[in-house]
Amino acid sequence: MKKFFSVAVLVLVLVLPSFALSVPSNHLVSASWLSKNLGDKNIVVVDLSSPKVFAKGHITGAVNIPKKLFFTGYAGSIKALLPNPYQIKKLFSNAGISNNSNVVFVAHVKKAKKYTDMTRGFWTAWVYGMRQNAILDGGIEAWVASGEKLSTAKTMVKKANFKVRKLSADVKSLVDVKAALVNGNVQLVDAREMKHFVGKDKDKRLKRHGHIPGAKKVSAYLFAKKDGKLFKLVSSAQAQEILKKDGVSLNKPIIAYCNTGHLATGTWFVTKFIAGVKNVADFDGSMYEYSRSAMPVVK
Repeated sequence: MKKFFSVAVLVLVLVLPSFALSVPSNHLVSASWLSKNLGDKNIVVVDLSSPKVFAKGHITGAVNIPKKLFFTGYAGSIKALLPNPYQIKKLFSNAGISNNSNVVFVAHVKKAKKYTDMTRGFWTAWVYGMRQNAILDGGIEAWVASGEKLSTAKTMVKKANFKVRKLSADVKSLVDVKAALVNGNVQLVDAREMKHFVGKDKDKRLKRHGHIPGAKKVSAYLFAKKDGKLFKLVSSAQAQEILKKDGVSLNKPIIAYCNTGHLATGTWFVTKFIAGVKNVADFDGSMYEYSRSAMPVVK
């Protein structure tokens, strides 16, 4: 009987498929996690640096998708939007990303708010249906600080076939923001710095300066704290405290915005995956689009 049981267990182990690699539930990985899993066949490291910076040194095997390519969508005169389905299919396929890939977005994080370069890439993948993705806590600086080296070797990419899925509710439009202004249950969160919030900036991209009425100001850079020479994201408790301090309820829907939907992806990422707020989205057009509408702007 014991012999039969042992044989049965062995057969079961042999026929069951091995479990695929899973990223942490908060979609934030450490340098040690990435080093350990870098050889996995489904891992694709996407470096959002400019081609010039990428050529000077990158994580071995990383593919280069400069962050500007995540702002190539447009609608009439409104620019710097989420890439459209055709653009994203081509971009990801050419980078060797399939729907089965586990993508880790990396960038240089030499300032607190620079982690948002990674969250913009992550958010783009997320809204097009990809779920096994992550960002590198502390960025490439954390990778180097952990003792890992950078490579200058050219990465050979095998083209994949990325299939676009329906956009998720994590991206919102001007229509959604208009609805939020009359729906007291939906919170608008401004991810910019104070000078933009109060309309004292000179950003030429904006037609009008200030913020959307009723918006709470929670700057995206508040979610990254200096740890030695690195900038790492805050803990769940710290993220919740930052949001609550600025009057944001953790139990109501949130639409984050900035000038072009860039910084707001940082607020979206931290609020959703670290603070644990379920209903969070990014207003893609942000103030670039809103300031060109007939909707009110306050200072």
